[in-house]
Amino acid sequence: MYRDNDISASRYSSKERADWTRLHNTLVNGEIDVLILYETSRAWRKVYEWVPLVELCAENKVLIHVTSDRRTYDPNDDRDWETLLEDGIDSEKESRKISKRVRRAMDANKEQGKPHATPAYGYEIQIDPADHRTKIRVPVPEQAAIVKEVIRRVAQSDPITAIARDLNERGIPSPSVALGLNTEKRSKGKTPLWSPAMIRKMCKNVAYIGKREYVEDGRTIFADGTWEPIVDEELFWKARNLLSDPTRKTTKPGRNKYLLGFLGTCDVCGSYLARMGGRDPYRYRCNADKSCVTIRMDWTDMFIGELVCQRLAKKDIYELLTRQDDADKARVVELEALRADHTTALDLRAKGKLSLLALSQEEERLLPRIAELEQALRPVTIPKALEDLTRDAQGNLQTIRARWAALAIPAKRDVLRTLFKSISIKKTKTPGQHKTGEQVERMLIERVAFEWLNES
Repeated sequence: MYRDNDISASRYSSKERADWTRLHNTLVNGEIDVLILYETSRAWRKVYEWVPLVELCAENKVLIHVTSDRRTYDPNDDRDWETLLEDGIDSEKESRKISKRVRRAMDANKEQGKPHATPAYGYEIQIDPADHRTKIRVPVPEQAAIVKEVIRRVAQSDPITAIARDLNERGIPSPSVALGLNTEKRSKGKTPLWSPAMIRKMCKNVAYIGKREYVEDGRTIFADGTWEPIVDEELFWKARNLLSDPTRKTTKPGRNKYLLGFLGTCDVCGSYLARMGGRDPYRYRCNADKSCVTIRMDWTDMFIGELVCQRLAKKDIYELLTRQDDADKARVVELEALRADHTTALDLRAKGKLSLLALSQEEERLLPRIAELEQALRPVTIPKALEDLTRDAQGNLQTIRARWAALAIPAKRDVLRTLFKSISIKKTKTPGQHKTGEQVERMLIERVAFEWLNES
């Protein structure tokens, strides 16, 4: 007996039918006399594969018995052969109809903001109290609290590996366990644990802010959903943009242990800085073979930290970070003009003064450029760590210094990425002559070169 009850036979299925392959080999070897099918559609709903099957049975003198028809067909009989081929055509026709109905329903769900697929971790399906015929998605309090915690911690630059390790140590069930997913093959019999991939996936899922994300005509669409959001939208986008930032590599030498490790550079050759091994106190060194420069790590980190605190104490910090240059202002003007043209075209179409073809041609001209300008004008994402440093500080330098000292290294590095265009270390001009605090300060001013972002 051959089974594939859980696998579609239509052209739209992507799953392999292992038992069907076995059956095909059996027919080729002439090992059976009668092929019994529940109905012809369970063989194939693809005409181009159903016909070869019928011919294969004819060549090997195999009868085809269809239990739903209560009849046995002989592929070598002209009438039976014709009937079998007609059944194959009908099966594919029905498959195409079903596919169209499913696609129409999915498109309608997108437009109405209805959910798709199984609920994400943090949600469950319940019967709507107001309409018992309708199912709704509602947050699961215990899981929703974990979702909020994870996204908040990512937004404040906590390493995702550290978050996953902490959740596992606390015994929090992973999404795979909480949702009851079958993961035996992937986990090899072990209980699935939280992983950085799970954290990353969670922080990119717009379902947690009550939205659906899909691609249409090459553009990413975010539609309002019909379910309750779990996370504040601003916090979510901080976490998602942080993980999507191309300057954040997924694997970094040094693992974010050091403030300027593989972030600052050598002023001589341009190579990144790394920790110099085997010395106490630790030192940064140029990572090139030449080791062009070295400098004490504690002095340099303290100097950079003071630069940051002094800069954040100025009240114009956010204006500088988000200000637009002349090119951006021109893009804004162009974007508004294109949006106005698109709105006008839609209004004309609604009034019957513009054909569907003309509207399509206008959208082909306008929408790609609108999407390009929107991407170029995407606002600067201010890391949550930077916001926490300055919130309610009112330029108080002592408050900002205390908060900077309490930040973890990954969060400090995200602040540096936002504030600095570059940080580099120059060669020393006075080796070994840094015994007093004044000498150290003078040396750091001479050797640490930096350039602020958005500041001429």
